[in-house]
Amino acid sequence: MVSGGVGVLTAVALYISGYALALLPHRVLNPFVMFVLAPAMILGLAEPTTLGGNLVLFGIVLGTNFVLFGLLGLVVFGARSLFRKIAT
Repeated sequence: MVSGGVGVLTAVALYISGYALALLPHRVLNPFVMFVLAPAMILGLAEPTTLGGNLVLFGIVLGTNFVLFGLLGLVVFGARSLFRKIAT
């Protein structure tokens, strides 16, 4: 749950920084980094025009980030537990 929450916060931070940085003449954050941290953000290239479309896209991005970061956290926790048992 903690890792999934980190994934959701990462997606929200990327959305906020994407909108804030879009006003600048040059991009400060590399778009490849954004797609690695939130792979479902590539769906944003479709550029939905309605509020409902934006909310559905935002929900998909949050959901996929929650699952991906949650699975990554589970793998890291499992590896840490395994190595901790071997060390003792």
